[in-house]
Amino acid sequence: MNKGSMLDAIKRHLNMKKNTEFASFLGISSQAVSNWYARNSFDAELIYTKCDFLNPDWLLTGREPMLRENEEKKSIAISRIENIISIPLVDISVAAGINGYDNPDYIETVDHLKLPDTMLKIDATYLCIRVKGESMSPTLLDSTYVIIRLLNCSEWEEMPDQHICVVSDKEGRAYIKRLKNRISQHGFIVCTSDNPDKYCYPNFNLKVDEINTIWHAEWYFSAKMPNIHETYYNKVSELQDDVDLIKDQMRKIMKSIVK
Repeated sequence: MNKGSMLDAIKRHLNMKKNTEFASFLGISSQAVSNWYARNSFDAELIYTKCDFLNPDWLLTGREPMLRENEEKKSIAISRIENIISIPLVDISVAAGINGYDNPDYIETVDHLKLPDTMLKIDATYLCIRVKGESMSPTLLDSTYVIIRLLNCSEWEEMPDQHICVVSDKEGRAYIKRLKNRISQHGFIVCTSDNPDKYCYPNFNLKVDEINTIWHAEWYFSAKMPNIHETYYNKVSELQDDVDLIKDQMRKIMKSIVK
């Protein structure tokens, strides 16, 4: 078996279709994987380190079986469920606050999240990221994980209003916000927070020429359950405090008038 066919077999087992996915999983560049195919060779030690389910004899000689004995049953079970897409879980956070989060130039993949392909768009680029901050609370709490899909620049003008997206600017900052799309009319987007505290989390605009990428938030999961009622009751409590203050001020005014 030639090396290219072996690489294809490994990708099929990992439910990966693209070299970019496979390269990200291995922690190398996609060009390195392309070079393996071109040269009919690969780094067996690296692959075995990342893919310890492989039979080392198969990796070195191509002789079956491909999987270790205890992995064969797992493979059969996996093949019975629908196709799975592997999404890179990247080592960055996106700020839910006003100041943004400075992302490193190199984004490290720390793990992969697997989802059925029926939950995702075909031939789209996905990442899984972690939210930092409270500006999207109670919708998205701090440390919530969000699966995001990269939008082409041609899609920006047609983005629907009030959807949550991750926006990175050309200064390297990334934000997760609910967007108001004003690109076709005015050439900018309005980034808004779900947190009702607008003093701490005010809206801000980004012009098209300031935007690097826009990713649409498709799915999220969190160990914390959002408490919508808590937010509602907090707002009611604040209104009651304001009313009490107004009443007290009115009493003082009335007393001064009477005098």
